[in-house]
Amino acid sequence: MPLAAMTIGEAIKQATLQLEGGSLISARVEAERIVGEALGFERADLYLYSEQELTAGAQAFITVAVAERLGGRPLQYILGHQCFRHLDLVCRENVLIPRPETELLVEEVLAGLDDLRTLGVPLVLDIGSGTGAISLSIAYEYSQARVVATDISDEAVALTRENAARNGLLDRVTVAQGDLFDGLQDYRGCVDIVVSNPPYIKTSDLDGLQGEVRREPRLALDGGEDGLDFYRVIIKEAPAFLKPGGLLFFEIGFDQAADIVAICEKSGSFKDVEVRKDYLENDRIIKARRI
Repeated sequence: MPLAAMTIGEAIKQATLQLEGGSLISARVEAERIVGEALGFERADLYLYSEQELTAGAQAFITVAVAERLGGRPLQYILGHQCFRHLDLVCRENVLIPRPETELLVEEVLAGLDDLRTLGVPLVLDIGSGTGAISLSIAYEYSQARVVATDISDEAVALTRENAARNGLLDRVTVAQGDLFDGLQDYRGCVDIVVSNPPYIKTSDLDGLQGEVRREPRLALDGGEDGLDFYRVIIKEAPAFLKPGGLLFFEIGFDQAADIVAICEKSGSFKDVEVRKDYLENDRIIKARRI
């Protein structure tokens, strides 16, 4: 039986009620995104044309998307893309979804590039690129920079490259595959900034994460027994790649700042270690300068 005709406004209202029934906190926002995606509309257009009837195809898309969302599938995987700062990035299963708090990490790197005032073309190394959110945003917003993005995951490397092409950045972003610094020997001593949003969740905490977060790749979440495995390795290996005075930036878990600051200071390779909070006043970014 065909679906009864429905206007855009009615579709938003119905989808919101369904998502609220599934205890989704941002039900209205997600409903707007789903309906907007079905129509190719911006949010303002949804209300400008709220009395317009949906096509059968749009209604079917909304029905399936809401059902998948209620089943715990992340919205970014359902819609296939996510806005991050100034870029629209393709998102797919098996690659970590970019988070709003990571935009702060990009902001700090951009400020760091201004601070360094590197002669010539500054080189940024992004360890664990995922969708390419960090590396591509840096390249897009700091046109003088050259960026190398690397990840161990086949899917992440392919997606970073796809998003670089999608946003016209392949000429300034080199995408490589490897485990942390593997395969990057040509860049030893040449890098101005190393940046990473590594896996930082304790292995024992993974099973207690929200259901939709557990749908994301474990490889991109599991930071080892204490959540600090990748920080230790990067802090140990980054000095060989950074120029003297070069900068290291991390995104961190809300309760990890003291431990990571201590690891940086104990390494003997970094000074001026700083912590920046996010908009919720949680510790979120670490900045350190190579001695």
